[in-house]
Amino acid sequence: MLAFVLSVSAMVANSAGAHATTASSSLNSAHPQHRILTNAETGAITHPLIPHKAHLDRRRRELHEKYGAELDTSLPPRPHTSRHSQTPNITKPSISALRGKNKNNERSLQQQMGALYQGYGTHYVDLWLGSPTPQRQTVIVDTGSGVTAFPCEECKGCGDTYHTDNYYKESQSTTFRPLECNECFRGYCATVGGSKKCRISMSYAEGSSWSAYEAMDLCYAGGPHDVALSVDGPMTNTENIVIDHINPVDASQFAFELAFGCQVSITGLFITQLADGIMGMENEKTAFWKQMHLKNAIPRPEFSLCFSRSNKAERDGTGAGAMTLGGVDPRLHMSPMVFAKNVKASGFYAVHLKAVYLRDGGGLSAQTTQDDMGKMHKLGLSEAQLNRGNVIVDSGTTDTYFSSALAGPFNQVWKELTGTTYSHDPVSLTAEQIGALPTIIL
Repeated sequence: MLAFVLSVSAMVANSAGAHATTASSSLNSAHPQHRILTNAETGAITHPLIPHKAHLDRRRRELHEKYGAELDTSLPPRPHTSRHSQTPNITKPSISALRGKNKNNERSLQQQMGALYQGYGTHYVDLWLGSPTPQRQTVIVDTGSGVTAFPCEECKGCGDTYHTDNYYKESQSTTFRPLECNECFRGYCATVGGSKKCRISMSYAEGSSWSAYEAMDLCYAGGPHDVALSVDGPMTNTENIVIDHINPVDASQFAFELAFGCQVSITGLFITQLADGIMGMENEKTAFWKQMHLKNAIPRPEFSLCFSRSNKAERDGTGAGAMTLGGVDPRLHMSPMVFAKNVKASGFYAVHLKAVYLRDGGGLSAQTTQDDMGKMHKLGLSEAQLNRGNVIVDSGTTDTYFSSALAGPFNQVWKELTGTTYSHDPVSLTAEQIGALPTIIL
């Protein structure tokens, strides 16, 4: 498992033992498995990756204890009536009342924690956009790109038979608007659909691409997986204070106006992936987290990703980690975080490799003990060879790529340890054989 942290100090953190369900005896909860982790020192909040029904049941109990039996604490049922989700047209007064917002649209929460879900080799998060009833679009969290985008109504053949949700219906949102040509964020002025708009296109290393026009709408990330929360308008959070806890129903308190790509065509994996679109998280002003900070939705320019993995990915959502916007909760980690400096001032997050090892004996964790040192086999490459070009940390790709200079030494050590020649040819292996393969340590 992997913990990934980025902040204004431009550092990347890697903790091989990240675990998303750590509990603390100092926390209050009806059930130890459902505890919300809180850190009074840092203000970081962590939600356990438990079934969505458990979140709702816990919230009903909390509301009942606080307000009494006369308060209606019921929440709408899961809206899935087919293989695609439909946004329920429901606004619950009991949820709106919990926003804790004052008359100046300021919030007292400094960090937002939302669940990550497992896609086909990637992790995605819920993004809710529009008003009066937000619509859900699931987006791959991608530190290797800087634009958030997903299919809109004009898109034809854009993965509706594969994705978790239908296209974003911008015509149903009263807060949606295309950007004017003098407002282009990352695109350029061009004729799109018979009118002048800010056109933007992206292509990716694995061959997929999309074309869109830039637009703006009110949005928030995370929250209950199947229930839209009411949003009265963008909110600001300029305070840097300690908080007690964050529940999923607090997500709308982090609403802000997001500039994104309203896709009109997509190709390749964007059609067949489980998530609807992509969330750009690189170090650029167009990135989701950077826009969130610039709009004062979070007080600190930081975010963190904690990844876990399941053996399957279901359309209803397979919990696989957590994303924190505005900070990090180190209690997600089973070992101390190891930091690597980000060597690029903007764009991709690049690190400098000092060495690459193959560890004999397999194992699922990169954590290395003193007993493992005799199993470590260093590849005979200089730092200059290892860092030819940029070595980037990319949460949105399903593969790891190395410099071609690595091939010779890697193949040699691989054969020494396994007795076989490394290749890309398909093979049949048992779970035990896979677990025994050498582990790459960077």
